[in-house]
Amino acid sequence: MAWDSSDHFDYRVVDYTRGWKNLENYGKLESRAGVYIFANERLQIKYIGKAGARRMVLEIDSAIRRDKAFGATLLKALYTNSDANALSLENALKAKYNPPNNLV
Repeated sequence: MAWDSSDHFDYRVVDYTRGWKNLENYGKLESRAGVYIFANERLQIKYIGKAGARRMVLEIDSAIRRDKAFGATLLKALYTNSDANALSLENALKAKYNPPNNLV
């Protein structure tokens, strides 16, 4: 399923990356709590993961090393104000998009 930009306005999201970033540039993201999304050039969602406070870059690095970025070239971060909101948002987005790399 392709990205739905209305997800930027979910009540748990306090900030988000403007546009999609090249996956290789993940080290430039803010290390805040939230959800990160891997997608291909057609914005088909491939993986959704969460990060606790100060762990965004570390969690993305771990997901890439575990091959969760398979088929993805782009990245977006949705920042939340708590670990609990990150977990809740991750679960909601995974249910909505059913990303293939979350299933393996």
